[in-house]
Amino acid sequence: MMRSSPTGRADSATRTSPAARTVVRPFFGVNSRLTKLSTKAEPFFRRYRYPDWLETHSRTVGAITEALLAGRRPGAPRIEGEAVVLAGYLHDVGRSPLLAGDPRDHNILSGLVLAAEGLDACVELARRHAIYTVLDPDLVPRTAEEKLVYVADRRGGQVVEPLEERARDTAQRNPRYATEIERAIPLAKAIEREVFSDVSFPPEDLEEKVR
Repeated sequence: MMRSSPTGRADSATRTSPAARTVVRPFFGVNSRLTKLSTKAEPFFRRYRYPDWLETHSRTVGAITEALLAGRRPGAPRIEGEAVVLAGYLHDVGRSPLLAGDPRDHNILSGLVLAAEGLDACVELARRHAIYTVLDPDLVPRTAEEKLVYVADRRGGQVVEPLEERARDTAQRNPRYATEIERAIPLAKAIEREVFSDVSFPPEDLEEKVR
């Protein structure tokens, strides 16, 4: 397992990011708690000194978790929506420049930070979100919540992207990890299929749903 995880940075985006604004989408009826989690994430972006690229990525992934939750089919197994959305926004807090120099993988650092912040329900969702966790029996996403955040990160870079496109762009920018990322793609796609089996729209419609 790699000690220094692939960077999530993209220096430019060819499409308009849905995360250029705070995304607030109502879902689960009148449950307003879940519509304000992007606002709850804001102090973390400031406190942990997120650079622009990291904030944009985090907003994109958070918006994808909201869209996937909003689109869940009636009768789909119940999941902890509040933890999923907040973890979507904060999954990469371990990439904070305040943690620069720590040799541990960013997903492990994210889990430690969220535990220290008292966000226990988000810890495993953050620890298990990185693309290569599917190759590690100790970190592979297990629960519906963990898998949803994992898929959201697979589809969200600076904008919503197809899973393979995002993975191979990451590999291109991090060639030392390219073989490991390529091995993870089929397993990541299987998790994507599993997550979308409980969603009322197909994977190719995700970008439209996040707008």
